[in-house]
Amino acid sequence: MFNYLRDIITPMVQDHVERIRSAMLGLCEPLHDAFTFAEQRRQELLAHLDDGPDYVWFGTHTVRAFAHHRLRQLKNELGNWKLSGNHARNGELWLTDDHYGVRMLHSPNGGVVPPPGSNLARRAFYCNPPLTGMIPMFGDLGDKLLGLWRIDPETAAPVFRIVRTIGEWKWGKHQKTDLDFPLPATADELADLSFEPTDEGLGLDLPLDDQQEEGDSDAGGITG
Repeated sequence: MFNYLRDIITPMVQDHVERIRSAMLGLCEPLHDAFTFAEQRRQELLAHLDDGPDYVWFGTHTVRAFAHHRLRQLKNELGNWKLSGNHARNGELWLTDDHYGVRMLHSPNGGVVPPPGSNLARRAFYCNPPLTGMIPMFGDLGDKLLGLWRIDPETAAPVFRIVRTIGEWKWGKHQKTDLDFPLPATADELADLSFEPTDEGLGLDLPLDDQQEEGDSDAGGITG
C-alpha cells in the first residue's frame, strides 16, 4: 500500500514543488544582493562590536534592517515579489508574490530551522498542510515559507535556505518540514538543481551544493 500511495502522490508533490521552485527563481539575485550589501554595511559600522557574543543580536537586527532597505530600493527588480509585513515590528522582513509568502528568519547554522515559539500568529504561519496529504487538484496551497538566512563567518557571504514547515515543535525536537532546499546566488543555479524524495515520510530535500557544507554556523540569536 505504501508503494501504491507513493506512486500516486509523488507526481502531484513534484508538480507543487516545481511551482515553488519557479516562484523562488526571482528571489535568488535580489536576496543575495541585499544581504551582501547589508553585511558590508554592518562591518563598516559595527566592526568594533565583533569582539564578543554580547552584541551579535544587534548585528543580526542591523543586517536585516539594511537588507529590507536595499530590497525596497530593488523593488523594480523583484518581479512578482514585493515586501510585506511590518518592518517596524521587531524588524520583520517578509515577501509575497500574492501566491506564496516568505518570512525571512535568521538561523545560527545550516542545520537549524527555528521553531515557532509561543506566538500564536507565528505558530499558525508554520502550519502548512503536508504536501503528501492535502494537495488540491487545481491551484496553489498558498504556502507560507521560511527564508532562513545566515552570514558565513569565513566568507562573509549570505547563505539561504527555503523551508516549508508543516507543524510546531520545540527547541531540541525534530523539526516538522516537508521541503528544504538552498537558495543559490542565481536563478540559473536554482533551475539546474534537482529535487529528490527522501526515505522519511515522503518529505523532499534538495541536495546541498557540493561546496556548501552543512553545519557551518555563525553565532547569534534567531529573530525576525
